[in-house]
Order: sequence, then structure tokens, then C-alpha cells
Amino acid sequence: MELNRIQKAAYELIQSDARFIYSLMHILQNAKNISSNYIMMCQPYIGLFAHGAEQWCKKVGFDKSPKFNEKEKEYYTLLRQNHKLFDMKCDDFAKSLMKEYQISDDYFYRIRGVREKIFGYYNVGTDLCNGKYCGNTLLCAIYSPLLCLEDNEVGPKIRDLSIIAGKLSAFFDCMDFPIYKYDDNSNIVMYRDYHFYKNCPLKIKNELGLVLFSVLCSINYITVFLEKYFTEEIPQKFKFAYLQYYYLCDFINDINHKFNTNFFIDNALINREFRNCLAHYGLGQFLNEEDIVFDDMLKGLTIKAFGLNYSKSKIQLFDYLSGLETQITNYIF
Repeated sequence: MELNRIQKAAYELIQSDARFIYSLMHILQNAKNISSNYIMMCQPYIGLFAHGAEQWCKKVGFDKSPKFNEKEKEYYTLLRQNHKLFDMKCDDFAKSLMKEYQISDDYFYRIRGVREKIFGYYNVGTDLCNGKYCGNTLLCAIYSPLLCLEDNEVGPKIRDLSIIAGKLSAFFDCMDFPIYKYDDNSNIVMYRDYHFYKNCPLKIKNELGLVLFSVLCSINYITVFLEKYFTEEIPQKFKFAYLQYYYLCDFINDINHKFNTNFFIDNALINREFRNCLAHYGLGQFLNEEDIVFDDMLKGLTIKAFGLNYSKSKIQLFDYLSGLETQITNYIF
């Protein structure tokens, strides 16, 4: 079927996300110098792609596109919602985080070996890229709609539920393009386990410290890991960063109110219609056909929203997030 200009732009954005998913799989199968939970930290964004692409195909009328079965529909509906993690009130996020912390602590305490009984056991895993914390296992657990620690079949379940994401990626011809270039040599991506709070890098060894550490991990996953590991400019760097930023602005204010802190993040780029385009591929509610710029990384979205091209918008966005990360780093370490 023939697409109009807005639909064609949306198709290309979905195709780019499919190419990103394909690149993640290439890293998993071929990269040698990476050891972390980088795919688990990407779960909500994979959910955004799969759910959004499946829904978009239905709306456009692609009859032969892959369709969710009931289990897949339930799974990806829940998975995509977790990109809104910081849309929670700080109290609710802290409760979710501490619940996962308690589950992890109970589990690893129960399976301690002789050595762990003597020297202490690990209960939280962390990911680092070039020395910066870019993920932790508690966030990964919150992101997943499935119980990870107590279910020995969770791996096969995730594998089976991921098949539809692969089919959707293939439907958008992602393999007709080269994978996004990544640097598997100079970047050091590793994991490090800790016993929170007895033996961990935080000087703020309480609920607030763990909340702020998880915010920092979420920011660095994009501004450090994705930014440095993928050597070419890809729209996912901006897209994922913006979706975090959109919710963090209110979340940080809530932290300040609850804990009497004074963290700051500039909210100058907040735009709900723009956010909806990134989360749903529904460009027609925001852009007119004359607004489309096909050679722009985001098809003219930042120009319409902020009066700035992609590069200038990304510099500003990353400055805001990196500024918050620096404040948190100075506070908790």
C-alpha cells in the first residue's frame, strides 16, 4: 500500500528502532568485551518498539504484519509501561525498589554457600561502562513483567515472548541495513556485584541512596553506555533520553519535597505532544506533511517542538541529564 508523507516518516522511525533491536542481538552474539545487563536495562524500550509497531501496523492497515497473541499482548503492554517508571510518585518508586531489594536479599541469603557465609553474600548486581554505573539488577527486575529470581523458566519465557519482536523487526526490513556501528574494543563494559548496604559504593546507605543510585543508573545507561558504545549517531540516543527526561523533571521535584534535597533539572524541553510522538509513532497528531524533514534524524520533530535541529536539541537534552547525574554523583558517592 502507498503511504503518505507522515506515515512514511513514521515507518522510517519504526524501521530505525527495529534496526536498533537487530544491533542489540548482534552485540549479544558477536561482541567479546561486554559483560552486563545491557539488554535487560533496555526492556522498556524494546516493549515500546514491539507494542508501538504492532499497533501502528493495525492502524495503517498492514494485513500481513505480525500480530500479538493474548500472552504477547499482555506482556508487551506491561513491558512498555515501564518506560514511565519515573512517572511514579517517589514513594511508590521507592516501595517498588525496596520490594525488589528485599526479594533479592532473601533469595541470595537463602542460597549462600560456605564462602558467602564467611565473607558475605552479594544481593545487587551493577553494570559499569568506562567506570560509570549504567544499570543495576533491581531496575532490571522492576522493568520485567516476569518474576526473574524465583522462576527457573524465566529465560525460556522471555525468549519465547521475544520472537514476536524479532518478527516485527524483520517485517520492517531491518536486516536490509547494516547494524548500527558499535565499539567493542575501547569501551569497557562490565558488571560488579555488591552486598547492599554493608559493602557498596554509596555513602548514602539508605532508601534515598538506592533511589538516587537507580536514577543515576538510568541516566547513564543512555548518556554513557548508548552514547559511547554506539559510535554513530542513532535516534534511539535522543528518544530514550527524552522519555526519561520527560518524567524525571517532576520526579526530581518529588524527591526534593520528600527528602528536603535541592536537585535541579531544567524543564525547558518538556512537550507532551512531542513525547507522545516518540512513545507511539503517531506523528500525525503533531506534524503536518510540510513539517516532515526526511533527512533529519527524527524527521523534523525537534524542529517543530523546540525550533532546534536534532543535534542542538540533543546537546541541550544531554546537558540537562548529565547535569542531574553530576549532582547525584556528588551527593551519593
